[in-house]
Amino acid sequence: MTGRRVVGGIGVLAILVGVLEVVTNWDAASPFGLAAFLVAMVVLDDVVLVPVALGVGWLLRRTVPGSARPPVQAGLVVLTGLALVALPFALSPARGGESGTLLTQPYLRNLVLLAGVVAVVVAAAVVVRRSRRDQRSSETGSRSRR
Repeated sequence: MTGRRVVGGIGVLAILVGVLEVVTNWDAASPFGLAAFLVAMVVLDDVVLVPVALGVGWLLRRTVPGSARPPVQAGLVVLTGLALVALPFALSPARGGESGTLLTQPYLRNLVLLAGVVAVVVAAAVVVRRSRRDQRSSETGSRSRR
């Protein structure tokens, strides 16, 4: 519960900083452009992102066993963050997916490599969780036989 409050507080602070930026730079912002951006974000969230998240959650519930679900969910959250950051650069037609920033490596290749690392870490977490669960169940079974 405390974690949710902290994350909620950070979100509220981020919104307040954004509002403060818009108010203090009002002359530089186009009211029509700002309204169009806000409407587009609401539509994107409600029409695209929420249904996709619900669909992925439904698929996870139906296909992934309960003990493996938390690591898989965490891996999907990490992959989503990586994709949101890297895909715009990886798919940009400029310079074959390379950005003119300090990170001059090919984004798509690195995204695939990082996705592989996340998959290995998730698989290791699932194996550890299962072995701990099996160990606990064998300990419980041996205690009940005594």
